[in-house]
Amino acid sequence: MSEKKSITNKEKQEFAKKNMRFNRFLIFRYMTALFFFVNLYWAILSLSKWTFAGLIPIGLLIINGLILIEQTQKYWQQSNQLIVTIIGYWIQTFVNALGIILVLFNQQAFFVPFMRQSGRILLLLLFTIGLLACLYIQRKAWLIEHDRDSYLKYLEIFENKGGKTNELRK
Repeated sequence: MSEKKSITNKEKQEFAKKNMRFNRFLIFRYMTALFFFVNLYWAILSLSKWTFAGLIPIGLLIINGLILIEQTQKYWQQSNQLIVTIIGYWIQTFVNALGIILVLFNQQAFFVPFMRQSGRILLLLLFTIGLLACLYIQRKAWLIEHDRDSYLKYLEIFENKGGKTNELRK
């Protein structure tokens, strides 16, 4: 009985470690889901006044899907490499920067044809928030790839303590 209990505890500890390593990438999953729904909304609204620019949010949706696939793989493949995530967020960064430029030069109708002139401030705000979020994600990705993120330190303490969370709180 004691042997079964120790195996179960060891399995629980390994499960907890695996989940903690997976949670290191949690910010990417949340931000990608947020961008996915924003881009989906943009794509749906673009259908009302379809132009070639309507392909931009559709392309971003595909990129968001690829990022989510890469992030899901992190559960089974423990790696700090974020190639698809970094490329995808650089593309999203470029789109947001281009959106800001087009709004500033009063050319947003090309990019977002369903918005009226009165929505310029809202567009500028949304593109700016999107740009800042992308830059924040790029910084987090760089930190993780170079093993400089604060979550890694917490994870190492957790793994060295044998998965005992109550010792981490001290």
